[in-house]
Amino acid sequence: MILLQHITTTGYSKVTDEDRRRSLKIVNTLSLVTAVMAGLFGFGCHFMTWNAQMSAPAILESLLLSAVIIANRFGKFTTAALALIIINNISIQYYSAIMGRVTEVHLLFIFLVGLSLLIFDKDKPMRILSIGITIFAFLAGEINMYNRIILPVVPPEEHSPVQFVIRWVTIPSILLLDLIVIYYYVRNVERLRKREMLHVQDMLKQVKAHNKDLERLTAQLAKATDAKTVFVRETSHEIRTPLNAIFGISQLLQLKVAQDRTLAPIRQLADHLYAASYNTREIINNVLDFSRIEAGKTDAPQLATINVREWLEGIVNMHQYVASVKSVRIRSSVADDMPAMITGDKVLLSKMLNNLLSNAIKFTAQESTVTADLFKDENKWCLQVTDQGEGIRTDRQATIFDAFVTERNIFLEGTGLGLHITRHLANTMGGDIKVYSVMGKGTTFTVTLPLDIPAQLPYDLDGSEVHHAGGLTETSILIIEDDKMSQMILSRFLSGLGARTIVAADGMEGLLLARTSRPDIIILDSHIPGLSGKDTLAQIRTDEMLKGIPVIIASGDAFKENREELLLAGANDYLVKPIEFKTLQLALSKYINANAHH
Repeated sequence: MILLQHITTTGYSKVTDEDRRRSLKIVNTLSLVTAVMAGLFGFGCHFMTWNAQMSAPAILESLLLSAVIIANRFGKFTTAALALIIINNISIQYYSAIMGRVTEVHLLFIFLVGLSLLIFDKDKPMRILSIGITIFAFLAGEINMYNRIILPVVPPEEHSPVQFVIRWVTIPSILLLDLIVIYYYVRNVERLRKREMLHVQDMLKQVKAHNKDLERLTAQLAKATDAKTVFVRETSHEIRTPLNAIFGISQLLQLKVAQDRTLAPIRQLADHLYAASYNTREIINNVLDFSRIEAGKTDAPQLATINVREWLEGIVNMHQYVASVKSVRIRSSVADDMPAMITGDKVLLSKMLNNLLSNAIKFTAQESTVTADLFKDENKWCLQVTDQGEGIRTDRQATIFDAFVTERNIFLEGTGLGLHITRHLANTMGGDIKVYSVMGKGTTFTVTLPLDIPAQLPYDLDGSEVHHAGGLTETSILIIEDDKMSQMILSRFLSGLGARTIVAADGMEGLLLARTSRPDIIILDSHIPGLSGKDTLAQIRTDEMLKGIPVIIASGDAFKENREELLLAGANDYLVKPIEFKTLQLALSKYINANAHH
């Protein structure tokens, strides 16, 4: 253990910054792990196949990765980190070419992208360069696969024992590397969250220490709140962009696994990756909501007619993906006497149900059932979520709705903000939330809200607002997005649905392509270089050729003010990154169906 710690902390004496030390340790750890794997693989291939093409490059890779640690010993940190990326890229594409379909080497693409985001999280030029190298190497491998420039050493048709051993040695190794990166990424998000909370606590202590002058205290508090809000907002946006890539890749993996039975061994990895990135998204959303509550920026409920059965079914289906990782089933029901349509704020109600279901999935037992029930209680209606977990002690129930209070669980860590925010939202809508728990049997949370039935029901109760997602064949979609990873992930998903995609990296290029191609729909990032997303939208809405094209904003800014600003500027819809593919597909289908009827 002492030797291992010495290797992973090589170069520490030359660095004092804690963030730099964290990146250094990640580089050393992954260099050591991949060097050992490459060495074992190389010697294993040597004794099994006596083929130098298989064994020699792996042994060479092991030596080069060991040199990365030595480079850190002499203070060459950036060179070492970039060398780790390049060595792995070259090795992956080489073995992808000579081994063909014997193993899924290309799945290490997730590992390399995640590694780039981790070790260059504060160096944007190097992060872009590193991800660019990975994308270039991945594309080179794809070109070789389809054009067979380099032929495999062993044709995939020859099912030999050696092939079988190689395949089932490399697949667990690939999964291990992917899980290591996911582990470090989740820890990094948690570290940023704790740092932010400590920063806020320090600011509050400083304000309390200067309590002599009430006017100055008020001014300082307002300034601190604004600074915290800006910090949270900018941090959220910075995290959401790489998280959008990981969340998108996880969904693409799930789709690929569903289509290709040979990829069944990575189903669990895909589900875990989706669950981890989904949980991280919920943590970010809760931190943003909490910062707004602390700043006193409470949103007044925006009342609209809601089809309760459709609403409940849609949210339950989304959470079932995460629940499946624990083999948990979510069962939902709506009482017969519950009205088909009610009046309420769909966004706030969805936040409450999302928090309650996420909480239930975390704490319920493995292979158990979570229930979500809607029922009427005189002039009120109730939303009830029940899990089959260990329960909450009576002395803990009094504080369970306080901020940052959470029980420990081994599935997914949380912030302890979900229930606090849910209670706040329930109170905002004139309701309340209660908890009932029996130790060893489970916990039930019940939200009670005023029942308001719309005076006039929509003509089509079965779905005048329901737009079933389908294929996008013959649909032309323009993506205006500067992030290369987001471009690739969106393009792959939409192409898989049959759409023809056109990609622009900035607003001016997007306008030119829109005028020449006349797309059916435009997906526009709100933060793009040069001409901003808002200005690009304004030009689309004033252009005679383009003003009738639906525009969907895809943004890392989850604040309500930004959403309302862009919707007022002419956007048809606003989706917050990381984007759920089901939500995007429903939005696209809605506007395609509307155009078809016109």
